[in-house]
Amino acid sequence: MKYFFSLFLIIHFSTFAQVIPYHDIPDWESTPAGAVSTGLGLGDINGDGWKDIVVANGNDIERQHVVVYYNNGDGTFPLLPEWQSDDIDYHGHLALGDVNNDGWLDAAVSVYLGPDGFGHPGKVKVYYNIGGQLESTPSFESDELYTFSCALGDVNGDGYLDLAVACGEPYSGLKKPGRIYFNNYGVFSNQSYWESSVTMGALDVDINDMDDNGFADVVFVCEGGSNYIYLASEAGLIQPQPAWTSSETSNFMNSVVTGRMQPGRLPCLLMTGNNQIGGDGKIRQYTFTLPFPSSSAASWTSAPVGYGSGIFLADVTRDDTLDLIYGGWWLPMQILVGNGQDFKNTPAYTSATASVVEAIQMADLAKDNLIEAIDTVSIDKPEAVMVTLSHEVIEDVEEVQVNGVLLTQVNYKTLPGRNLVFLKVLLFLGDQVIVKYHYCLDGDIVISNWDSNVGNYIFYNTNSPAGVNNHEAGSAMTGILNIFPNPASGKINIRIVLFQNTHIALTICDMTGREVMELFSGMHEEGVCQFEKGVSSLKAGVYIVRLERGDDLILKKLIVL
Repeated sequence: MKYFFSLFLIIHFSTFAQVIPYHDIPDWESTPAGAVSTGLGLGDINGDGWKDIVVANGNDIERQHVVVYYNNGDGTFPLLPEWQSDDIDYHGHLALGDVNNDGWLDAAVSVYLGPDGFGHPGKVKVYYNIGGQLESTPSFESDELYTFSCALGDVNGDGYLDLAVACGEPYSGLKKPGRIYFNNYGVFSNQSYWESSVTMGALDVDINDMDDNGFADVVFVCEGGSNYIYLASEAGLIQPQPAWTSSETSNFMNSVVTGRMQPGRLPCLLMTGNNQIGGDGKIRQYTFTLPFPSSSAASWTSAPVGYGSGIFLADVTRDDTLDLIYGGWWLPMQILVGNGQDFKNTPAYTSATASVVEAIQMADLAKDNLIEAIDTVSIDKPEAVMVTLSHEVIEDVEEVQVNGVLLTQVNYKTLPGRNLVFLKVLLFLGDQVIVKYHYCLDGDIVISNWDSNVGNYIFYNTNSPAGVNNHEAGSAMTGILNIFPNPASGKINIRIVLFQNTHIALTICDMTGREVMELFSGMHEEGVCQFEKGVSSLKAGVYIVRLERGDDLILKKLIVL
C-alpha cells in the first residue's frame, strides 16, 4: 500500500529527541487493596469522551474481579475502581473493542485457570457494554480451555471484531491449539472457531497485517516451543498451518507487541523473554521482508532482562522512530531508544520502582497533546480489507473515506490505541482510502502490577503541550487559558481571556483530581485577567490547572520542577 501523509499542524520535534519525558516514580498509584492486577486496557467505557482504565485481576494467584477506573474528565483517576464485575476468576489479559457494533466498547477477558486452580482449564469471556457500563457478568463464556491472553480484530472482513485466543498451560507442559472465535453479528459461538494445526504453550497473541497484503494475520508467542505467525491468504482466510516459525530452540517468551519501526515497512515482532522456567530472559526482535520467510532467527536481542513481561512500542523521544518500553517481575520500567531499525542496548530511562509489571499501555489521558492527521492510502494490492495508519499510537479515528465516499462507523472498525482500520468494504487495486484521526504525541504510560502490595501505575508525560488542546475546542464562552513558564520551579503566570463577565474558579489539582491550591474564585469582568502565584510549595510533578465556568471547563497540564 502506498501512503501519503499530511498534518493539520506542522511542528518540529527534533529538539526533543533523546529526552525521556517521565519521572522516575509514578505520578499516580492506585490503592493496592490486595489486587493481583494483570490484564490492562485503555478505552472510553462510559462514553464521556475520556479514556478509562480497565484491569483484570487474578492471574494464577487468586480469583478476583475485573474492574474499571473511570477517568475524572481531566486525565486523573480515583485511587479505587468505581466498577467491578460480580464474578471472580483467575483473570489473565484482556482486549477492548466494540464487539456488537452498538458504539460501546466491550471487554474480552482470558481466564487462565478454572475455579480449582492448576490442573483445571479456564475460558475466555466477553463483558458487553450496556449503554456505558460493562455488564456485571459476561454474556459470552467459551468452553473450557487454558488461556492467558486474547486479542480482538476483524480477521475475515465482515465488519465485526473476531476474538483470537492464546491457549496452553506452559507450567504443566500442556500444549493446545490457538483459537479464533468468529463473530456472528455480535455473538460468539463455541462451535464456530478456527484452530491452529500446531499445539502451543502460548502466553500472548496479537493481530496485525504482518505481510502487508491487506488482510489480518495472527501471532502467537510461546514458552517451551517456537513462536508462530499464521498468515491470511490472498482471499483473506487465516491458514491453519503456520506461515512462519521462529528458529530458536531455547524459547520461553512472555509478552508480544507488533509495530512498524517506520511507515512503509512490514511490522516487526518483539517479545519479552522470561527465564523463570527456561530460556535466556532476553527481548527478541524479528524483522521481516518480502517474500515472507518460513523461518528466521531474531534480528536483534537485548541484554538479559530476566523475568521479562510487559512490552510496548511508542515514539517517546519525538524523533519519528519507535522506542521500546518494557518491564518485568520485580523490575523497573525501562525504555530503549530506537534508531529506526532496532534499539540501543543501554536503557535511556530506568524507573525507580521495582514492581511486577504485567502489562503496559499508553494514551493521552488528559487529551492535552493530540495531533490531528490525515493519511491517504492508495491500495496497491489486488484486494484488501484493512489499512495501517502512519502513526503507532492512535487516540481516535474521526472519519474514513473510500474513493470519496464517507463511511458510516458500521462499515469500519478500530481498536483503542491501535493504528489498524478494519473495513467492511472490500478494497481493490487503485482504490483510495482517506482516514482523518488524532494520534498520541506525548503518551502517558499505564502499568498493571500483579504484586498485590503494589498498585497500578501512571507515569504522566512531562513534555509541555505542543499540539491541539481539545479542551479549548468550542469553549469560547469560557475563554483562553495560558500558563508560563511551564515547566515552572518558582512562580507561574496565568493569563485568561474572557469574552464576557462571568464567575470563574481557578484551581490546581494533583493527578488524582484532588485540589492542592486555589488560585481564584469569584466574578471577573470581560477581558484579560492575569494571576501570579508561587508554586515552590508543591512537590515536583505533574499537575492540572482547572478553569471552570458553570459547565464549561478548560484544563492545562502544569509541570513543577
